[in-house]
Amino acid sequence: MAAINNDNNSTTVPNITNMLQSTSLTENPQKLLSPLDQPFPTDVVFDILVKLPVKSLQRFRAACKPWDELISSDRKFAMAQLRQASATRSDYHHLLVYVHSYPYEAVTSYVRDYSLTSTFCTNDGGETYFQPNCPLDEGDWLHFDGDTCHGLVLVTVDKFENSPVLWNPTTGKFRILPRIENYPMDTCSVHTGLGYDPSTDSYKIVEVSHSGGVSIAMVHTVGTDSWREIKNFPIGEPMYSVKFVNDTLNWLVKRDIFMGYPPNSGVIISLDLASEEFDEISPPVNVIGDMDLASFKDWLCIMAHRFMTSDVWVMKEYRNVESWTKLYSIPMYEENPRSRPLYNMIHCISKDDENEIILLRNKSRFVLYDPNARTFSAPMVEMFQGYHDSRVIIESLVTP
Repeated sequence: MAAINNDNNSTTVPNITNMLQSTSLTENPQKLLSPLDQPFPTDVVFDILVKLPVKSLQRFRAACKPWDELISSDRKFAMAQLRQASATRSDYHHLLVYVHSYPYEAVTSYVRDYSLTSTFCTNDGGETYFQPNCPLDEGDWLHFDGDTCHGLVLVTVDKFENSPVLWNPTTGKFRILPRIENYPMDTCSVHTGLGYDPSTDSYKIVEVSHSGGVSIAMVHTVGTDSWREIKNFPIGEPMYSVKFVNDTLNWLVKRDIFMGYPPNSGVIISLDLASEEFDEISPPVNVIGDMDLASFKDWLCIMAHRFMTSDVWVMKEYRNVESWTKLYSIPMYEENPRSRPLYNMIHCISKDDENEIILLRNKSRFVLYDPNARTFSAPMVEMFQGYHDSRVIIESLVTP
């Protein structure tokens, strides 16, 4: 199916766009929109433009030099646009999917960007997606590292010899980051997270490598040229993905009887990105099943996988273990499954203030779950034939 470049369809966008274009920009845009002679004061133009989706803003860069500078390089504008997008339900959220062919098949790889509102909440057509500009050549392997943050995604790609790459899929801009020199461990499991430190207005990547019961944490601040070690990562083996919540990075850590703990004990290790100090958070006391760490809305989330259901627990007040709340028990999607439902991605799509749809992914497919009706439906996304991974991102102008 041909890719479709589909802009945000919020009802406010056509009205704003028509207003901006009503004065015929093509006649004399430099005169019309110069700082001294534009039809609206500068702060009014700022407030209008910040409400537009990123793809519309990229087109408006061609209107005049002041707009180009505002949209492409003004940090204040980029952060204001991010706040606006974050407050606008799911209109500015997208599902990013990477697919690579199986071995012994014709080698192919690609990334697709699906709008959540248009693709997952409607049934009036086929797939709607576009293929973003990305640091990926045909046949390259790509790996998502950690969670997304402010519309940025951390990936590793074959052609960069495993150097981490910070990428904004909406704008197509990316930055190749330095590798860790003199890697602290020869063979290990690695769990990497991306987060934002508001105290310094900077992005940080933290990589925890684990081997033989020992964990070492290394941090890189984007814009610098090196990595450094953060001491005292707590005892335990990090599991699965890393989640960015409340200005912290969070790892689910497994502890066992060899460490003096009860069998299959788990704890959440939290890193405050400003102080760079670790803390421990206990999971829900009543949790049953194998745990996986997730984020749901703005909450830290535990998914507990039992034989026939997956329970969704959220921490409504960060670091307050008394605030753990069980939201849902999600049953099997298939009537005769070959294995239990290890849902490993969760995102809430708000239809309105009272109705929500939850996006889930298991090993083979994406599914939508309506917790009110307790029903499943299939989203407008194909069953991918090959290795695939995914992240939910928000439209952003933030420069990597």
